[in-house]
Amino acid sequence: MGDAGEMETIEEDPDFLEHCYKRVLLALGFEDEHASIVAMCISDGDRNAKLTQGMGVFEIPVLLARTGTMDVTATPEIVDEGPTWVVIDAKRSSGQWAVTMAMEATMAKAREHAIAIGFVRDFNDAGAFGTYVRMAAREGMMAIATNNSLPLVSPWGGMENVLSGAPFAAATPGGEHPPIVSDLQAVEVHDGNLSEAYFQGKKLKGDFLVDPDTGELTDDPAPYFKQMEDYGRISDCTAPSVFGTPRMYAFNLFTEMLSGIINPGARLSPEIAGPPSYWLEPRDEALTGGACVLVIDPSHWMPGDEAGKRSDRLVDAVKGAKRRPGVEEIFLPGERGWRTMESGGAVQLLPAHWDSFVQIVESVDLSIDELRAGYSPGRR
Repeated sequence: MGDAGEMETIEEDPDFLEHCYKRVLLALGFEDEHASIVAMCISDGDRNAKLTQGMGVFEIPVLLARTGTMDVTATPEIVDEGPTWVVIDAKRSSGQWAVTMAMEATMAKAREHAIAIGFVRDFNDAGAFGTYVRMAAREGMMAIATNNSLPLVSPWGGMENVLSGAPFAAATPGGEHPPIVSDLQAVEVHDGNLSEAYFQGKKLKGDFLVDPDTGELTDDPAPYFKQMEDYGRISDCTAPSVFGTPRMYAFNLFTEMLSGIINPGARLSPEIAGPPSYWLEPRDEALTGGACVLVIDPSHWMPGDEAGKRSDRLVDAVKGAKRRPGVEEIFLPGERGWRTMESGGAVQLLPAHWDSFVQIVESVDLSIDELRAGYSPGRR
């Protein structure tokens, strides 16, 4: 067992895991390019130490491919565009493929016009959004990315899930130091946090659930958690979740403004069906309502390496701040994940996610031993 804070984890080779992801997806009927992109995006979550956003989200494309909700043969396409904007219809394909395509197209427009925005609709879960903003940061650009989801949180003062469990990520280019990457969720807890706490026998980090009968707040998911057979993260919770502060509530609605309100053809979070168990059956609609990516190329008004140099000055000031007792080093958002990714070393996995993954592998007539035997280091 490894150690990641207070959680028990296991270690595995990330290249081997990416190889496994692709093999499973190919067995489920994904075309090679599609399987490669989804496997890479899932692996990026593992490599950046996102315990609930790497292997933990692999269950989602598997589930949706099995039911036919995700059309694994569809290819996302640009359906409308202008000099500084683009709209992509994913046609119920994966979010990984569609948002990657949107980021690439938006980056190309930003290189020419300094700033561009991309919208995606009719796609399924896209995983960790830090994956996409890092694409721009590596090219010397700033990026923001978000999407909405099925309802996973109550409005402030409410006790019914109506709003999204939205991811939000932003990144700027780095210089000598890594890029600054803010990769967070616009909710206090999402389904991954609930399953993580349940399987580890722990409480949440605050009273972020509301009893559906009494309206009392609680930090214990156990009485309300509904595990789904064969899955380690995907689950129902009969207790709605709540915001801890009005600020997070406002931030959540900001993500909906970008991903839903100004996105042509996108659905709003309250218009997406839930709970998660709803998606155990075949559906003719995608899991996600809309996504938005925004890319800014600062080389249009400053030297190409200037943003990275300015970032380094900020990083030096932050890391050089006087530290509290017992703090050995001050980290910037995304720094430890970037270091983990750059090291290429073993990644940490939650045991419940690994157990579920093994079952998924066996369900497509493969085995971990067989995959390991056919894998060569450096091969994905």
